[in-house]
Amino acid sequence: MMAPLDYQPARAYRVDQSPSRKASKMSSDDHTQPLFNALPPAVVALALAIFGVELVLSAGARGYVGGPEAVGWRLEAIREFAFFGQVVDFVVQRQDWASPELKRFVTYPFVHLSFTHVIFVIVFLLALGKLVGEVFGNLAVLVVFFTSTIFGALIYAGLTADTRPLVGGYPGAYGLIGAYTFLLWVSYGAAGENQYRA
Repeated sequence: MMAPLDYQPARAYRVDQSPSRKASKMSSDDHTQPLFNALPPAVVALALAIFGVELVLSAGARGYVGGPEAVGWRLEAIREFAFFGQVVDFVVQRQDWASPELKRFVTYPFVHLSFTHVIFVIVFLLALGKLVGEVFGNLAVLVVFFTSTIFGALIYAGLTADTRPLVGGYPGAYGLIGAYTFLLWVSYGAAGENQYRA
């Protein structure tokens, strides 16, 4: 047999119809909140440059711009701007430290293999570039991105005998991951926490 329910009649509570100060502040701020958090200008510039190149290459591949020869623009961009390991050998053998081939150390992160490739790079760049840029500043974002890009190319040339080109912004994005990890390391140390959590 079931136990009887302990029923209590509803009580009337006074409801304050005037909006609270906190609620009015929130509602007035809602209209001024940006859709996206502010990004450092260096991060925006890098993302726009990377996306702009991909937009032109994708539009050409689909025949929207450039006519029939635009289908080969991506291959031409890879041939002209991607990094090849043999570039280091070429420059060292000729002792030509002003070679135009050296541009490849900083141009390859702007050429990608596909639209999907670009999207992932831009997501990493926007997320990590924002965090690094807010702490270190715009110049530091550019220095970290391009230093990582150059070291990525040197490591690629030194550790592999691969003749395929190195393309894409992942080495620069990985540099931003390293900078963010450094920020975590320092903040955990300052808080007296285990720095290896970074």
